[in-house]
Amino acid sequence: MNELKHRLEFFSFYDHSGIEKHLGEMAEKGWLLKEIKRVTWVYRRIKPKKLHFAVTYYPNASDFDPEPQEGQMIYRDYSEYAGWKFVCQSAQMQIFYNEEEEPIPLETDPVVEVQTIHKAAKKSFLLPHFIILGLSILQAALFISRLLDDPIGLLSSTTNLSTGFCWVLLFLLCVIELCGYYRWHNKAVKAAENGEFLETHSHTLFHRMILAASVFLLVYQLINMLSTGKRMMLTIYVLLIGYMITLIAVVNAVTQFLKRKKVSRGANLAVTLIVDFALAFAMIAAITFGTLRASQSGLFHPEEDTYEYGGMTFILYQDEIPLSVGDLQDIDFDGYIRESRESESIFLGQRVVHQWPRHDTSPTVKVPSLSYTLTIIKEPALYDWCKDGLLKKRTDKAEEDGVVFSRYYKEIDATPWLAKEAYQYHFGEGILNQYLLCYEDRIIEIDFNWEPTEEQMRIVAEKLAR
Repeated sequence: MNELKHRLEFFSFYDHSGIEKHLGEMAEKGWLLKEIKRVTWVYRRIKPKKLHFAVTYYPNASDFDPEPQEGQMIYRDYSEYAGWKFVCQSAQMQIFYNEEEEPIPLETDPVVEVQTIHKAAKKSFLLPHFIILGLSILQAALFISRLLDDPIGLLSSTTNLSTGFCWVLLFLLCVIELCGYYRWHNKAVKAAENGEFLETHSHTLFHRMILAASVFLLVYQLINMLSTGKRMMLTIYVLLIGYMITLIAVVNAVTQFLKRKKVSRGANLAVTLIVDFALAFAMIAAITFGTLRASQSGLFHPEEDTYEYGGMTFILYQDEIPLSVGDLQDIDFDGYIRESRESESIFLGQRVVHQWPRHDTSPTVKVPSLSYTLTIIKEPALYDWCKDGLLKKRTDKAEEDGVVFSRYYKEIDATPWLAKEAYQYHFGEGILNQYLLCYEDRIIEIDFNWEPTEEQMRIVAEKLAR
């Protein structure tokens, strides 16, 4: 039979009423709180009994204190004398329990209680939440900016969408916590002036929903990478998760080690911050360097051959592609690289294809090359937005005196392409063989290094628009 139980608890820092009620219910089930760790709360088995709990706050305390301060010890002695036994401490929060049926309250002045909670909250609750709120707003602005600049690139990437959604969750969490705290605090101040204690309220259900959504995103992202075979992205994803877990574990271990060695609060904080930044920098650098080296050596593409050119290693991609130069021209050349990269979300799917000769091909060999991007719009409401985004992407801003655009897409006859709409790219005074083709549920950007015939245009539609 296990004598200890670890639980994830979702109480706000200031929610002393919710914590006291919860600990009383756990004691009646035979579990008494033993300690509060960085992630979990640890309970020890006891004989089920009815206990009263009290949560108090000591604003001057810190997680980096090597031992309780003198004021805390005096308070604990007073509490012991009144029948309250000390349980554990977490930063400024202290927890006591009492076995008497009607114990003497530890807090007798509501004004002092509200002031004490507010002082403690400003140090370990409000500031971190305001910082995260600011970061989430900044990330939201960057997300919107990219959404306006490159909607397809953003909406077709599960990774980008998941990251953006995580910041939305953090934003909502901070807003709920901060609004909940200030709403309680304003009411508590007025109640205290009338000599009344105002209970706090929990956001436990909301916290659990946030956690469930976060876990779902992590799992969904992992499944998506496994299904698409993105070996490099999967490796980076796993390494970053390992990086975060390792960083948290090491930094916490350093802090606890220094506390056991009775190192002062200031020195402990300084050393912990140095270790935090140094380890974070070293691990990110190692992941970045290692990933680049592995990619260059072809480790993420073991099925592909490599070749050397100019002192560098290149991967000889031979991916299956829906449309190749061989489908359009009768050409006998085996030095092609065929690369296909796909990304997909619930909104869009995108496939980017390149077919070009190897770098080490003799410069006297002139062969055609082909590049195209196929975007599949799963949500019809996004079609016009994506199309307009692609058209604007290739458009320079006009001068105030009405100067003609120097680069832009111009609409052409779509009939040869069997398309709804077709556009050709103009650059300066020249017309390039780059086209934007609009079909029922997809948009194709295609670039030839030759002028396509009508027969080749029809083949493009048959291969890519079906």
